[in-house]
Amino acid sequence: MSLRCAQKLARLWAIVAERVAWEQPLVQLKRMRQWVLDAEYMLSGRWAQTGDVVSNATVGERLDAWRQELAKQSTDGTLSELEQACLTEFLQILANLRPHLVQCYDQQDFPRTNNELERSIRALKMQYRRVSGRKNWNS
Repeated sequence: MSLRCAQKLARLWAIVAERVAWEQPLVQLKRMRQWVLDAEYMLSGRWAQTGDVVSNATVGERLDAWRQELAKQSTDGTLSELEQACLTEFLQILANLRPHLVQCYDQQDFPRTNNELERSIRALKMQYRRVSGRKNWNS
């Protein structure tokens, strides 16, 4: 084997070793990300079939059942120490915010997100920056 080939092989082994070292943290991160995506899916109401009523009570029941399922998962010993700590924090935040998270479903004109407001503020800031020539619109 030539020297150049040996160097490339050594570099390839180094890259593979780095990948293997990140494999477990990446799996943990994907699992934790899925908790957030599941919460977003539950609160969005996309799970409802055509004709189902999406109300504060139904969303609250589904959210509470899902939280209990996660709480069981946090105590069954299948998660790493880091995942248990993150899940405990996540469940605590959900428990604290739970009354506020499920208020928008019974009121038709109440927005579920503030995305429209954020877009309008951004447009206003961009317009002001163009007019004033300043980078910071708060000055």
